[in-house]
Amino acid sequence: MHNARPSHLYKYKNFSVDSLDLLVSDKLYFADPSTFNDPLDCKPSVINNIDDIAGLEDIFYRLFVAAHKKELNDAAKKIKYNGPKTLERISKLGDMEATKLIGRIAENHDFFGDSIEKSLLIYIEKYLLQGYDNGVLSLAENFDCPLMWSHYADQHRGFCFGYDIAKTSTGKIQPINYYRQRTITTQQILDMLDGKENAKKEIDDAVLLSKAKPWKYEKEWRYIHTQGLHDSNLNLTDVTFGLRFKESAKYAVMQALSQRPYPVKFYEMKTIHGEFTLERTEVHEQDFVRYPDCNQYYVNSLEDVRNDYNDNDDDPFNEPEPFNPKDTY
Repeated sequence: MHNARPSHLYKYKNFSVDSLDLLVSDKLYFADPSTFNDPLDCKPSVINNIDDIAGLEDIFYRLFVAAHKKELNDAAKKIKYNGPKTLERISKLGDMEATKLIGRIAENHDFFGDSIEKSLLIYIEKYLLQGYDNGVLSLAENFDCPLMWSHYADQHRGFCFGYDIAKTSTGKIQPINYYRQRTITTQQILDMLDGKENAKKEIDDAVLLSKAKPWKYEKEWRYIHTQGLHDSNLNLTDVTFGLRFKESAKYAVMQALSQRPYPVKFYEMKTIHGEFTLERTEVHEQDFVRYPDCNQYYVNSLEDVRNDYNDNDDDPFNEPEPFNPKDTY
């Protein structure tokens, strides 16, 4: 487990239009856990400890109806069509579809000899996860992890955002547990559906806050919120550029954030000679004096100098006439 909660956490990002927009507009993006690169992440295994097929059917039925209603409600909101008749129809459709699916599971058992328990557990896992509308913002304790820079910041072509989380509610940002099993029981799910808060927290922790041990080098914390783009309530304190981040892009980022009411510090990563470790040093806007660059400006400047020497024999731009022997006679 992690030690005490740090005062700052970091987000590694590729450099793109979208990541630049997050910085300039001061937004946070909470990703759908199903899009994570680890297929085991946010996907617990359900173990049955209820010796009752009817009880499993009840769990499945309630999960399916909840997930189905959520999906249809979201669709209705998008088309702004959510009157009482629509909501009633959505409720009836969920009940009908759940009943039909349970019937098909029973038919498969009778015809193919499939295990009803096994089939129900597969569907319970599926619809348990579909019922989640939580989004996740993954953050790291450290800004100098070589693996994180390679995996999440486009092999050092990206950057790393630093956030002050001291004033953020503790419950919203929690550490990953790399030692917890990714299993939950059907009894826990039933307790959650019956409104027991302890069971809901246990399942939430297993779904959203558990990860395999090999990932522990990330020292990850997760900010849980509804999925999508939201205004940031974290204070951006610093931006660190990767080893391969383009110089002109550094200047552009610094310019873009120069008018923020709360100043942001800028750093760039450096290698330590003879070691496989990284360090960062602070950089300032004046370190990039050649920007903004404009080649045409220098062309025009040379033309101005040339014009100044038009009537001057010492014009450095006027080449001497080629030697002609006839000129000596």
